Amino acid sequence: MRYLTNSSSGAMGIALAQEALRLGARVTLVLGPVPSPEPQVKRGSRPSGLKTVHVISGWDMYQAVKKHLSGTEVFVGSAAVVDYRPASPLRQKIKRHKEAVTLKLYGNPDIIAMVGYLRKARPRCVVGFALETDHMLENAQQKLIRKRMDWIVANRESNMGQSQGAGTLLSRWGDRLDLKKMSKDRLARKIWQKILSSR
Repeated sequence: MRYLTNSSSGAMGIALAQEALRLGARVTLVLGPVPSPEPQVKRGSRPSGLKTVHVISGWDMYQAVKKHLSGTEVFVGSAAVVDYRPASPLRQKIKRHKEAVTLKLYGNPDIIAMVGYLRKARPRCVVGFALETDHMLENAQQKLIRKRMDWIVANRESNMGQSQGAGTLLSRWGDRLDLKKMSKDRLARKIWQKILSSR
Protein backbone atom coordinates (compact mmCIF):
# COMPACT_ATOMS: atom_id res chain seq x y z
CA MET A 1 0.00 0.00 0.00
CA ARG A 2 1.26 3.49 -0.88
CA TYR A 3 -0.28 6.68 0.38
CA LEU A 4 0.41 10.34 1.19
CA THR A 5 1.10 10.93 4.86
CA ASN A 6 3.76 12.12 7.30
CA SER A 7 5.62 10.66 10.26
CA SER A 8 3.31 12.07 12.95
CA SER A 9 2.68 9.60 15.79
CA GLY A 10 -0.31 11.45 17.27
CA ALA A 11 1.53 11.55 20.61
CA MET A 12 1.09 15.30 21.16
CA GLY A 13 -2.66 15.25 20.60
CA ILE A 14 -3.06 12.20 22.82
CA ALA A 15 -0.96 13.83 25.56
CA LEU A 16 -3.14 16.97 25.39
CA ALA A 17 -6.29 14.85 25.62
CA GLN A 18 -4.88 12.88 28.56
CA GLU A 19 -3.97 16.06 30.44
CA ALA A 20 -7.45 17.53 29.79
CA LEU A 21 -8.95 14.35 31.26
CA ARG A 22 -6.69 14.65 34.30
CA LEU A 23 -7.97 18.19 34.80
CA GLY A 24 -11.56 16.93 34.78
CA ALA A 25 -12.67 17.89 31.28
CA ARG A 26 -15.03 15.98 29.02
CA VAL A 27 -12.97 15.20 25.93
CA THR A 28 -13.89 14.26 22.40
CA LEU A 29 -10.75 13.02 20.66
CA VAL A 30 -10.84 12.80 16.87
CA LEU A 31 -8.01 10.38 16.21
CA GLY A 32 -6.37 9.35 12.97
CA PRO A 33 -4.54 6.05 12.36
CA VAL A 34 -1.57 6.55 14.70
CA PRO A 35 0.64 4.13 16.63
CA SER A 36 0.45 5.97 19.98
CA PRO A 37 -1.74 4.40 22.67
CA GLU A 38 -5.08 6.10 23.27
CA PRO A 39 -5.64 8.11 26.46
CA GLN A 40 -7.32 6.43 29.40
CA VAL A 41 -9.61 7.74 32.14
CA LYS A 42 -7.55 6.89 35.22
CA ARG A 43 -9.07 5.70 38.48
CA GLY A 44 -9.31 8.34 41.16
CA SER A 45 -9.41 11.21 38.66
CA ARG A 46 -12.08 13.89 38.78
CA PRO A 47 -15.37 13.10 36.98
CA SER A 48 -14.74 13.26 33.28
CA GLY A 49 -15.59 11.54 30.06
CA LEU A 50 -13.71 10.48 26.98
CA LYS A 51 -15.21 9.89 23.56
CA THR A 52 -12.83 8.77 20.83
CA VAL A 53 -13.81 9.14 17.19
CA HIS A 54 -11.57 7.17 14.84
CA VAL A 55 -10.91 8.50 11.35
CA ILE A 56 -8.66 7.53 8.45
CA SER A 57 -8.19 10.54 6.20
CA GLY A 58 -7.99 14.32 6.49
CA TRP A 59 -11.43 14.56 4.90
CA ASP A 60 -12.81 12.11 7.49
CA MET A 61 -11.32 14.25 10.26
CA TYR A 62 -12.89 17.40 8.85
CA GLN A 63 -16.33 15.76 8.77
CA ALA A 64 -15.92 14.34 12.29
CA VAL A 65 -14.90 17.72 13.73
CA LYS A 66 -17.95 19.38 12.15
CA LYS A 67 -20.21 16.67 13.54
CA HIS A 68 -18.88 16.76 17.12
CA LEU A 69 -18.02 20.46 17.55
CA SER A 70 -21.31 21.59 19.08
CA GLY A 71 -20.92 22.56 22.75
CA THR A 72 -17.11 22.60 22.62
CA GLU A 73 -15.52 25.23 24.88
CA VAL A 74 -11.88 24.67 23.92
CA PHE A 75 -10.87 23.26 20.55
CA VAL A 76 -7.30 22.03 20.11
CA GLY A 77 -6.16 21.18 16.60
CA SER A 78 -2.86 19.35 16.92
CA ALA A 79 -3.22 16.76 14.15
CA ALA A 80 -0.65 16.96 11.35
CA VAL A 81 -3.23 16.65 8.59
CA VAL A 82 -1.66 16.48 5.13
CA ASP A 83 -2.49 19.50 2.96
CA TYR A 84 -3.30 17.47 -0.16
CA ARG A 85 -5.09 14.23 -1.01
CA PRO A 86 -5.15 12.19 -4.23
CA ALA A 87 -7.88 13.26 -6.65
CA SER A 88 -8.59 9.63 -7.59
CA PRO A 89 -7.49 7.07 -4.97
CA LEU A 90 -7.12 3.58 -6.43
CA ARG A 91 -7.85 0.31 -4.66
CA GLN A 92 -5.35 -1.63 -6.76
CA LYS A 93 -1.60 -1.20 -7.11
CA ILE A 94 -0.34 1.12 -9.85
CA LYS A 95 2.02 -1.04 -11.90
CA ARG A 96 5.47 0.22 -12.82
CA HIS A 97 5.74 1.97 -16.19
CA LYS A 98 8.72 3.35 -18.08
CA GLU A 99 7.01 6.67 -18.64
CA ALA A 100 6.46 9.24 -15.89
CA VAL A 101 3.28 9.11 -13.82
CA THR A 102 1.43 12.31 -12.94
CA LEU A 103 -0.33 12.40 -9.61
CA LYS A 104 -3.24 14.85 -9.35
CA LEU A 105 -3.90 16.22 -5.87
CA TYR A 106 -6.75 18.17 -4.30
CA GLY A 107 -6.36 20.38 -1.25
CA ASN A 108 -7.68 18.99 2.02
CA PRO A 109 -10.11 21.20 3.96
CA ASP A 110 -8.49 23.52 6.52
CA ILE A 111 -9.98 22.26 9.78
CA ILE A 112 -8.51 24.86 12.13
CA ALA A 113 -9.55 27.76 9.88
CA MET A 114 -13.07 26.33 9.62
CA VAL A 115 -13.33 26.30 13.43
CA GLY A 116 -11.68 29.71 13.85
CA TYR A 117 -14.06 31.42 11.43
CA LEU A 118 -17.27 30.02 12.88
CA ARG A 119 -19.70 32.66 14.05
CA LYS A 120 -22.40 31.15 16.27
CA ALA A 121 -20.84 27.83 17.29
CA ARG A 122 -17.19 28.94 17.62
CA PRO A 123 -15.56 27.56 20.78
CA ARG A 124 -14.45 30.14 23.33
CA CYS A 125 -10.84 29.16 22.75
CA VAL A 126 -9.25 27.81 19.56
CA VAL A 127 -5.73 26.39 19.80
CA GLY A 128 -3.65 25.24 16.85
CA PHE A 129 -0.18 24.06 15.95
CA ALA A 130 2.22 25.34 13.31
CA LEU A 131 4.93 23.01 12.08
CA GLU A 132 7.48 25.24 10.37
CA THR A 133 10.76 24.49 8.61
CA ASP A 134 11.88 28.14 8.46
CA HIS A 135 10.95 31.50 10.03
CA MET A 136 9.10 29.53 12.69
CA LEU A 137 7.76 32.33 14.90
CA GLU A 138 6.98 34.71 12.05
CA ASN A 139 5.05 32.09 10.09
CA ALA A 140 3.23 30.85 13.20
CA GLN A 141 2.19 34.39 14.13
CA GLN A 142 0.79 34.94 10.65
CA LYS A 143 -1.08 31.63 10.80
CA LEU A 144 -2.51 32.55 14.22
CA ILE A 145 -4.02 35.75 12.80
CA ARG A 146 -4.98 34.40 9.36
CA LYS A 147 -6.93 31.45 10.76
CA ARG A 148 -8.47 33.36 13.69
CA MET A 149 -6.98 31.25 16.47
CA ASP A 150 -6.51 32.33 20.08
CA TRP A 151 -3.33 30.34 20.71
CA ILE A 152 -0.79 28.57 18.54
CA VAL A 153 2.15 26.27 19.29
CA ALA A 154 5.00 26.91 16.89
CA ASN A 155 7.29 23.90 16.48
CA ARG A 156 9.81 22.28 14.16
CA GLU A 157 9.48 19.17 12.00
CA SER A 158 12.06 17.48 14.25
CA ASN A 159 9.29 17.04 16.86
CA MET A 160 7.27 14.80 14.57
CA GLY A 161 7.21 11.15 15.54
CA GLN A 162 9.37 11.75 18.63
CA SER A 163 8.64 11.08 22.32
CA GLN A 164 9.85 14.57 23.24
CA GLY A 165 9.01 17.97 21.83
CA ALA A 166 9.73 21.67 22.09
CA GLY A 167 8.19 24.85 20.75
CA THR A 168 6.83 28.30 21.49
CA LEU A 169 3.27 29.02 22.61
CA LEU A 170 1.89 32.31 21.26
CA SER A 171 -1.45 34.05 21.80
CA ARG A 172 -3.36 36.68 19.87
CA TRP A 173 -2.96 38.95 22.90
CA GLY A 174 0.83 38.88 22.69
CA ASP A 175 1.63 36.13 25.22
CA ARG A 176 4.72 34.06 24.55
CA LEU A 177 5.92 30.95 26.37
CA ASP A 178 9.10 29.19 25.23
CA LEU A 179 8.81 25.46 25.74
CA LYS A 180 12.17 23.72 25.98
CA LYS A 181 12.62 20.10 24.97
CA MET A 182 10.68 17.81 27.30
CA SER A 183 8.37 14.80 27.22
CA LYS A 184 5.14 15.40 25.33
CA ASP A 185 3.16 14.62 28.49
CA ARG A 186 4.96 17.43 30.31
CA LEU A 187 4.66 19.67 27.28
CA ALA A 188 0.89 19.14 27.25
CA ARG A 189 0.71 20.09 30.93
CA LYS A 190 2.67 23.31 30.34
CA ILE A 191 0.41 24.25 27.41
CA TRP A 192 -2.79 23.69 29.38
CA GLN A 193 -1.44 25.55 32.42
CA LYS A 194 -0.66 28.63 30.35
CA ILE A 195 -3.92 28.61 28.40
CA LEU A 196 -6.15 28.05 31.43
CA SER A 197 -4.34 30.61 33.60
CA SER A 198 -4.79 33.26 30.90
CA ARG A 199 -8.51 32.79 30.24
